[in-house]
Amino acid sequence: MRRLAVFLPLALLALAQVAVFPGWVRLVPPVVPDTTAYLTVENRGKVPLRLVGAETPVARRISLHRDYREDRGGQVVLGMRPLPYVEIPPKTRVAFRPGGYHLMLEGLKAPLKAGEKVELTLRFQDGTQIRVSLPVEMR
Repeated sequence: MRRLAVFLPLALLALAQVAVFPGWVRLVPPVVPDTTAYLTVENRGKVPLRLVGAETPVARRISLHRDYREDRGGQVVLGMRPLPYVEIPPKTRVAFRPGGYHLMLEGLKAPLKAGEKVELTLRFQDGTQIRVSLPVEMR
């Protein structure tokens, strides 16, 4: 797995080292107003981290979500729930992938094209912000 270079403030390096592994943004038809982004965040530090949000210039907002599957009396229900944050325990990786955690890019400002890059800024509870660039792909 390839790693992205991330520049972090010295205070964060002392408390919780973060690695962000590349992911992708789902290509959707031009008439679909929302899409999803996936990546992996690794907490190499000794204290938990909380991812509390993200921003991008290509969408009006980004929210954190987790897909779920429930059995309701023999009927399987699939859905997703918004989350206020995603906690990354020390010495752990949290993968944002189809069927689990994901970043929901809501209100795309223009249709995305396969191969273009989407810039995201991840925001953590301690004020740290990490920029990543993810390719748009059809998967």
